[in-house]
Amino acid sequence: MKLLTASVTPFLPDHSIDFLSFENLLRFQERESHGVVLLGSTGESLSMTAKEKESLVSYACSLNLKVPIIVGVPGTSLHEASEWIHTCQSYPIYGFLITTPIYTKPGVHGQTLWFESLLNKANKPAILYNIPSRSGTTLYLDTVRSLAAHPFFYGLKDSGGSIKHCQEYAQMSSDFVLYCGDDGLWPQMYECGARGLISVLSNIWPKEAREWVEDPHHQYRADLWREVSSWLNQTTNPIAIKALLAYKQVIAHNTLRLPLSIQDLQCAESIPEIIKKMAQWKYSCAHV
Repeated sequence: MKLLTASVTPFLPDHSIDFLSFENLLRFQERESHGVVLLGSTGESLSMTAKEKESLVSYACSLNLKVPIIVGVPGTSLHEASEWIHTCQSYPIYGFLITTPIYTKPGVHGQTLWFESLLNKANKPAILYNIPSRSGTTLYLDTVRSLAAHPFFYGLKDSGGSIKHCQEYAQMSSDFVLYCGDDGLWPQMYECGARGLISVLSNIWPKEAREWVEDPHHQYRADLWREVSSWLNQTTNPIAIKALLAYKQVIAHNTLRLPLSIQDLQCAESIPEIIKKMAQWKYSCAHV
């Protein structure tokens, strides 16, 4: 799985799940053979109840997609995370994305035991997620080293923004797949040893994302993708990507759940310009 899409969760204006838009989004990804990651930070999982999350996973699995489904496992409660993994075992998903514990800032021993416990329960391939900007701590190198040989440690998603740290992960073991978790850093992280991308921008540009992953050295595309990624990162994810998806009518509404708000998108007036810029992608074969 070289490319996975970190899927948004579409909501209706009353903040309930918009299942029609959700199916449209997943079919959009299926056409380009992308795996999907549900209920990560892009999917606003922390704002959803356990019942809502299960309904989303159940609905996605009922679509019989021809691409793998990976489900996010966030939180700080080991019991709740374990129960969520147990719930998901009832569905034909491919595996899990297990986030570094948020807010509690454990040391290396606590973090290692946390991941080991959840990997033992997973019984499916799992991707460990380094996201220090949200969790408050990095995914420690010693934790990765200790767990590298675990049979369910399939991959590592690195959204830490440090090329040096990415290199250290890549040099540690060939037993797991290293995924870039930042659209704009794909070329640099590929050079460091990343072999896959978990993308936010592929929600709206799945074909372009596939071409981007297959040819990270195309300078014109790299510059264009980096510019759009920079625009996206002006505000907290998934505010901007939802605005783009709604503008392009991939989803019906740009609704977010508090504490996220579409009013925090200060660059909304530039959405048509961003769409126009990405329309140049199809001419990129003339720019090498």
